Amino acid sequence: MNRLVSEASEKLSPPAVAGRQTFAEIRETELPGLLSKTAAPVLQRSLNAKLEKVAPAGGKAGQTFAGTSSVMEFIFKIPRKAYNAAFTPMGRRNLLYLLKKGRVSLSPRYRRDGTLPYSLENGSRFVLHRGNRLSELIFLEGAYDPLETLIVSQSVRPGDVALDVGANVGYYTALLDGLVKPGGQVHSFEPGEGTFTTLEQTKNLLQLDQSVLHQEAVGDSVGPVDFWSSTSGSDAQQSTIKNDGVGQQTRRHQVEATTLDAFAAKLKSKGMGSIAFLKCDIEGAEPAMLKGAQNLLNSENPPIWLIEHNRGVLLEHGVGSLDLLSSFSNCDVYFVPSCWPPSIMASPQAGKWNGVPEGLPDECNLVIIPKRGTYANRATTLRQAGLIP
Repeated sequence: MNRLVSEASEKLSPPAVAGRQTFAEIRETELPGLLSKTAAPVLQRSLNAKLEKVAPAGGKAGQTFAGTSSVMEFIFKIPRKAYNAAFTPMGRRNLLYLLKKGRVSLSPRYRRDGTLPYSLENGSRFVLHRGNRLSELIFLEGAYDPLETLIVSQSVRPGDVALDVGANVGYYTALLDGLVKPGGQVHSFEPGEGTFTTLEQTKNLLQLDQSVLHQEAVGDSVGPVDFWSSTSGSDAQQSTIKNDGVGQQTRRHQVEATTLDAFAAKLKSKGMGSIAFLKCDIEGAEPAMLKGAQNLLNSENPPIWLIEHNRGVLLEHGVGSLDLLSSFSNCDVYFVPSCWPPSIMASPQAGKWNGVPEGLPDECNLVIIPKRGTYANRATTLRQAGLIP
């Protein structure tokens, strides 16, 4: 009972409703939903008493909370920002952000070098890069893609060869580097000049000895390709086409590209094993990449994939969900819906795709497990861990 009254008080408190609805409207809209949880008359009386304190029952019809003297006095006594910081989840998160930023600003190393290695909540190590939005977000949240991280951790084993296509600042590169030890390799691809420099810093600071970095794009052909990078926003805003995600102020240049089949052949010529795992996030260019991976897809031992699905970005490339999914007809497909902030685990288990494109969220990460070959049996490990159905 007290919990329900407290919930109602928070929901109907002056700062929460000031200038939004009349007292009569709130009685008609907010109150019934709360009262539907119980029919106890004492709750009705308690809620009414709470409401009377901020809007007298004798007030004129249509009078807003913002217009009452009691609300104005309350606002003057406790500034809105202070209220939000103390009593809302977003306010508390912003306050935590502020404290973390203040603490890291006192670090002599960060002030001198603009980088700071630290430990995430799961115990793994990562690097804060000054001015890089993604690395700053991961630092402030203390976690990133938690369900995907668990799935990767159960899918990759020591001695594996793993690829990180679209490595950005290296979150998955760092994760994979620890998983393939000893004897394995991680190959990370990042064509953007500034982002590649940041990726190199991550590798060096964390001593990712199993990782090999490639300043190349991965697509459907080998050779130079056009590449657009934002000159005004995040360094993650880059693509092989000029789309809305890159922004209005862009720089067009050429980068070297390879295909997965060409790279897999190169690995084989050096005596390396087959590719066991492949993570891919290349801003809607995934179908083009898969065109250059037909040998890999049809091999005896196809890899496990973690690949981004973003319906809107795919459309900007002139393709759709089926263009992405048609390459995986001999695989089981699972999905993890995108969450914000990305430290949230909306569900402890990935969903199973029903085979209909509309059955996928507009934005999600796909976990794709082959039905044949060496790596197919790793689905059993994921099921035993409760990570896939």
